[in-house]
Amino acid sequence: MKVHQLAEVLVWSVVAYFLATKSEAIIVFGLATLYGSVAAAPPSVLQNLIYISPVFPLMLGALAVVRLKLAGENVWASTGLSANTLPGDALLGAFAGIACIGVAIVSLQTASRYMDVPAMHMMPPEVHLYFMTIGAVVPGVCEELYFRGMMTRIANHLPAAVTIVLTAAAFAIWHVGTPAYLPHTFLVGLILGILTVASGRLAPAIVAHTIANAGMGLLFLNGYNVAG
Repeated sequence: MKVHQLAEVLVWSVVAYFLATKSEAIIVFGLATLYGSVAAAPPSVLQNLIYISPVFPLMLGALAVVRLKLAGENVWASTGLSANTLPGDALLGAFAGIACIGVAIVSLQTASRYMDVPAMHMMPPEVHLYFMTIGAVVPGVCEELYFRGMMTRIANHLPAAVTIVLTAAAFAIWHVGTPAYLPHTFLVGLILGILTVASGRLAPAIVAHTIANAGMGLLFLNGYNVAG
């Protein structure tokens, strides 16, 4: 059973890696399907492709929902979201989200000494506002459903520490398209994994992930440059 669970976790990690590395090809295919070729796509579409980035976390979320339902799981119940526990989960998630922001800042500052870090602070304000809202909530829910929800449940017979490390590694691999993000996404993945295992619910991790994304967006909106 443990070998089977480990194998499935690795398969889902590969699926995440495939989506992450083939996202550009998927976008090109979608544009070619809609317009006949990328060159035929309207300039307004090409200039706003960044806004479709939540589509890929949505794909992960859809896969997680299907897998959980095939296992007979109640997807809503698996999040642990309820009126009784939400206040405590929100508070716990808020503290963890702030910790994740700190980890990301320190990691990106360190990475900037050795490699290029995306100049997110130079993006237009409307892009930051988008990533503080839709771009924070969609990954916060869908990525947590996939990495900490689905994958953690698949690996329920593995030692908790192993599950936390494996899901954190898969979460980092999901961000492989931006190498500078790999260290902090792994560390953040550890925090979110510990949060999920310790609480027995996904809700605190969803809140933490969403706050971390929105918080980084707010910093970039205000001109924060991680590279100094």
